[in-house]
Amino acid sequence: MSRKMINILAIVMAIAVAAMVWVQLITINKTVKLQEKDFNFSVNRALVDVREYIDYYEITLFYKNEDLYFTPNLQPSVLNLYPKTDPTESLEKLSRSGELSVSYNRKTVKSTDGKFRITSEQANFSIPSMESSYNRMSAKQSQDLRYQEFKIARFEMKIEDRVPAVILAKALELLKVNYVEDVYKFCIKSTVNGKTVISLGDADYNPPKGTREFKSPLFLDDPTSTPAYLYIYFPDQHAKEIKAASDFVLPSLLLTFIIIGIFVFTLQIILRQKKLSQIKNDFINNMTHELKTPISTISLASQMLKDNSLVHSPATIDHISGVILDESKRLSSQVEKVLQTAVFNEGKLKLKFTDIDLNQIISQAVSNFEIRVTTSNGTIETTIGAENPFIRGDEIHITNVIFNLLDNAEKYSKEIPKIEILTENKGSWVIVQIKDYGIGISKENLSQIFERFYRIPTGNVHNVKGFGLGLSYVKRIVDEHHGKIKVESSVGKGTKFRLYFPVIKID
Repeated sequence: MSRKMINILAIVMAIAVAAMVWVQLITINKTVKLQEKDFNFSVNRALVDVREYIDYYEITLFYKNEDLYFTPNLQPSVLNLYPKTDPTESLEKLSRSGELSVSYNRKTVKSTDGKFRITSEQANFSIPSMESSYNRMSAKQSQDLRYQEFKIARFEMKIEDRVPAVILAKALELLKVNYVEDVYKFCIKSTVNGKTVISLGDADYNPPKGTREFKSPLFLDDPTSTPAYLYIYFPDQHAKEIKAASDFVLPSLLLTFIIIGIFVFTLQIILRQKKLSQIKNDFINNMTHELKTPISTISLASQMLKDNSLVHSPATIDHISGVILDESKRLSSQVEKVLQTAVFNEGKLKLKFTDIDLNQIISQAVSNFEIRVTTSNGTIETTIGAENPFIRGDEIHITNVIFNLLDNAEKYSKEIPKIEILTENKGSWVIVQIKDYGIGISKENLSQIFERFYRIPTGNVHNVKGFGLGLSYVKRIVDEHHGKIKVESSVGKGTKFRLYFPVIKID
């Protein structure tokens, strides 16, 4: 997959994730608003029920002393009565005094000649039925007057006397009936001498800023345009809304982060595989070059031995055979490194752990390696400072680790190599430090030097021999010994490797 295609894939996926997050936020916002709207509707409906309950309580107080709780509906009469005096007088007395007005029912009819005419008929009625109807109407009017006087008297009472605490508590229980079971604070405010005062309710009624406050008018049929109001708010409403939102937000965010994480992880794998593919191609090129050189040398030496035109003196034969032997060893070593890496990848690496002395391994490695350094007029300084150099490890692989680091220090040094190696104890660790003053490693390459097949670019890819397997092998062996490896480097100033191995006590 090309780099351009990877970039397009990343952009499309980023847009898709952003769109998904946007849709989720809109859905969550609408859901929260819908829940808030449903809650507000339940509260307002409950407040209407509370107001009606209080009104019903006052009505029952009035009708408790009345003979008629409900006045029956009067049927329309053929007569319209207009009493001119005391309505308690009987109809008979009114009729005799002439104070009873009688109205006639007038009808418009069509005569035989096709014209419309108005006729008047006096209604037939009996005095007792009219008296009964009139008495009922008078009683209803009297009851209405008494109710108005009752309301005026109630209006002049204090709110706390007008609405007993027991009745108010029962009325507020209607909140639960309407599925509003949240903790609430309430009060009743009324107007006294033009000022709004709290007449009844919680003493600590003080809605915080931003809290929704609900109110409902009370006693709507009072003879005043400024009724009392019941106020109520819910202290935990904001926290409840946040919790309700979090029930949607947290799972959505979790799923979104999982998707983003999977996408990023997948993208990293793609980029890593692309990079690994490039590194492997470089490795194949390097390996081809490295293997070709000793093969060519061996082939040339063999041709010299086969050429009869040359004088095959013992010294010549000894020299040519030495070249063949050295190049064969070199070729074998290179093949062994490749096979060793294959063993690592398959997880078949087997170590033989024994008690080994790091000071002794360092001294022996330096003694064998010193010839290569002095050939280039270089120096190698050794400081054996570890008082307890004993570790539990594989002697062969630990020796290979030291040789790999010394080999890198010599290959990546400048014209005259200078290498320093020391051992020391620190806490429960024995430390081996190998330092050179070579070309150094840049920061962008420092984090990749322990990857397989990775080689630090030096302009010409073949100017330093190797497959890029040495440091990955070092890191693997140190990890298998439960150790640590740290590296410090500056371009042009050199590199310092520090190996940490857990010490053991040896008598």
